[in-house]
Amino acid sequence: MDRLRELGTYHIYGTPSESEYDHIVRLTAELFEAPVALINMVGRDQVWVKARVGIDAQTVPCELAFCSHAILEKTPMIVPDLASDNRFSENPLVAAENGFRFYAGAPLISSEGYGIGTLCILDMAPRPPLNKLQARRLQDLAQLVMDKLEQRRLSRLEVIASKLMAATSDAVVVTDEHRNIAAWNPAAEAILGYSAEETIARPLPEIIAGISGDAELQAMLDSVSADGHGHSGSMEFTAHHRHGQEITISVSVAAWRDEKLGLSGFGAIIRDVTQQRMADRRISFLAHHDELTGLANRNSLHQQLENLLHSARRAKTSIALFRIDLDRFKIINETLGHRVGDALLKQVAHRFGMIAEQGDIVARLDGDEFAIVRRAPGNRKNMRLFAEAILSALVEPFEVNGHLVSASASLGIAVYPDQAADCDTLLNHADLAMYRTKIEGRNGFHFFEPGMDGQTLAKRGLERDLRGALQRGEFEVHYQPQIDLLTGRMTGAEALLRWRHPVHGLVSPADFIPIAESTGLILPIGRWVMETACRDFAAHMSGLRLAVNLSAVQFLRSDVVALVREALRSSGLPGSRLEIEITESLLLEKDSNTLDALKALKEMGVGIALDDFGTGYSSLSYLRSFPFDTIKIDRSFVKDADTNSDCAAILEAISALSATLDLTTVAEGIETEGQLAHMKNLGYQCGQGYLFGKPMPLEDLVHMTAGLGIPA
Repeated sequence: MDRLRELGTYHIYGTPSESEYDHIVRLTAELFEAPVALINMVGRDQVWVKARVGIDAQTVPCELAFCSHAILEKTPMIVPDLASDNRFSENPLVAAENGFRFYAGAPLISSEGYGIGTLCILDMAPRPPLNKLQARRLQDLAQLVMDKLEQRRLSRLEVIASKLMAATSDAVVVTDEHRNIAAWNPAAEAILGYSAEETIARPLPEIIAGISGDAELQAMLDSVSADGHGHSGSMEFTAHHRHGQEITISVSVAAWRDEKLGLSGFGAIIRDVTQQRMADRRISFLAHHDELTGLANRNSLHQQLENLLHSARRAKTSIALFRIDLDRFKIINETLGHRVGDALLKQVAHRFGMIAEQGDIVARLDGDEFAIVRRAPGNRKNMRLFAEAILSALVEPFEVNGHLVSASASLGIAVYPDQAADCDTLLNHADLAMYRTKIEGRNGFHFFEPGMDGQTLAKRGLERDLRGALQRGEFEVHYQPQIDLLTGRMTGAEALLRWRHPVHGLVSPADFIPIAESTGLILPIGRWVMETACRDFAAHMSGLRLAVNLSAVQFLRSDVVALVREALRSSGLPGSRLEIEITESLLLEKDSNTLDALKALKEMGVGIALDDFGTGYSSLSYLRSFPFDTIKIDRSFVKDADTNSDCAAILEAISALSATLDLTTVAEGIETEGQLAHMKNLGYQCGQGYLFGKPMPLEDLVHMTAGLGIPA
């Protein structure tokens, strides 16, 4: 099988006649004055004739062929008289009339020592044996045939190698024993930028070694023996492309040696792994960093925090974790798009990085959640100052893709070892403190305190129950009367949402409204309140005005104009009997869509009231920019109106300003006759508070209006 495999490597079996082989058999026939000369290839079952003189046969069965015996020899097999040789005397090729009587065949021996065929001469008459000179000449001619076959094989291999070198995406480089380049394929030119003409005869290390690894490459070549059997593993080097850019290459080297030609050298396979290594570095980076902001990610924060806590235990120092959650980020995503949201997160991350000090860890945990870890943060005052710095970093609006976006954050602070002994507890306690900030109004911070666990669990339980409260019919709309302070007559009422929890009873709006806003539940709940209140007033409160609160979340995350229009249409309530109350938190967003919505509501005849006036930062500027009809004075001013001269002065100024701007004023929280008298004296037109009536169900309001002689 090995002999047949070796024969196959020459790819000669079954090929057409070729002049160079025909020339050798003619020369052999003439030299030995033989009527027949053949070049035969001995296959599995047949002997195939490659070149011939004096015979037409193309194949002979192996069992009849004399060459089947000759290939087993190392020197020419000479049979003076085939008829007298027991091996061949009965052979049909001998016994036939005019059969063969003389045979001399020299084996064709491959470089691996296998006999693959013969060069032979035959005669139909016996002959004397060949003398030594003749036998050597026959052997020399056979070697000439073998040389031709080797050339044929090498040429074929060269063609194959050339095609492979041209087709492969890997650089293939061959050097001589002095490490000078002898072959350089197109892929090598593409990878390193040098043409074959520029590299041939130049040292390989000179071409492929760049800013790193020259000594390593030389050592790599030294480690590969030049006996033709050595080979290396792969090594990576940073090299320079011909045009200057750095590339990362992987190099594998093998030694080669041709004993016959006395040549040796090296072959190298070079691969450009620049993109692969960049991808590897990217994957490694993303394993520890947030892709959007480049900050440490949650896993990295956890690992680094574990290490910091370990060091802090030994050094007996403290660690502060500031947990940060952007307020109303979901609204920004929904109104301005995720592209703006992502750009905002990147800018926020940059600002946090600017206020962080060396040694701090700044991380993005998920979505709009960040964290900053500070080593040895000092006393609580220092931590407060840093928390205030975090909030201050967000005060200046962000310019994002043509939008001016305002942002604030809710912070929670937990300190090791005072409030947590391990990483997970520290993270959890900071999260609880942050959640406390969220539910108490946002844009601030809280330190973790014992008991927050239970309080937060209760709040989260409330959130869970709130999600199904609307479907279960647990909400009620109550109404608080609004009174004309001069006449004492009821002018309208404010609709106020109440939640009658099946276990806890009436839940304070201060407890569940922030949850509804942060979760988005305020949208379906707010729609229900608007529809219910409009329907109630259209059916039972003829002639009285209805005031309904709309939150900033409703303006920013829903079409409030469509909401109000549909509520008025379905209930039949005229727009002139509806007033929408908004707070300054909506105006802080400085959103043009909000102003457009307010103007559209005004065009429908709906009134606009600014609620809790005086508690914000820029109320006076809002009065110029927005189309208000009414301003409602916050109860904190009314409470001290008859006892605090400063409050009285502010209230008097607001009253005068309202008169100038032709705005109706409503004083909230009137609870005593003294407060009522004072607000009347200051010129306030309307009032609302417990003195006139607490928020009440619709039936009670109907009875109240009947008692006051107001038609229902």
